[in-house]
Amino acid sequence: MARATLTAVDLQSLSNLLASVIRLIRRLAIVAGLGVVAIAASLARDGFAETDAVLALVLLVPSGILLVFAAGLREVTGLPERVRGMPQQSIEQLAALSRIAGDARTGGVGRAPSLLWRLRRPVNAARGLLGIASSFHIFTPQFLTLALLATAGCLLLALGGLVSLVVLATG
Repeated sequence: MARATLTAVDLQSLSNLLASVIRLIRRLAIVAGLGVVAIAASLARDGFAETDAVLALVLLVPSGILLVFAAGLREVTGLPERVRGMPQQSIEQLAALSRIAGDARTGGVGRAPSLLWRLRRPVNAARGLLGIASSFHIFTPQFLTLALLATAGCLLLALGGLVSLVVLATG
């Protein structure tokens, strides 16, 4: 059976590609947001009603989805470093938890607040280690479809914003 290998160069080139994609996604989301501002400004020419505000907020949803997608991709780019640090972090957190457990056996109820305070660091570290799995939610078919639809929506909003700016400029 052939064994797949992944070199540091492969990881770096993948990381560079993802960084470029993240920048592109963020820029598209920002341009679409500016398009929504232009659309809202053209709606405000005749007075800005509550429905116009609601419409503007709804039109910001595709940009928000793309920003969440970009944040998920950024988390994925940091995974190799997090995975490399997992064994040492796991050992340190287990040692801290065993010290806290030992103190809990010998201490009474009066020590509970200090023990809970001391638990925050290992629990937060464990949440960071376990957060690796949550980074992959962006690769579900539903979320990828949503991101694709949001991309199309952002492109349309950017075009609509450009048209709105032309309409505002020509009066």
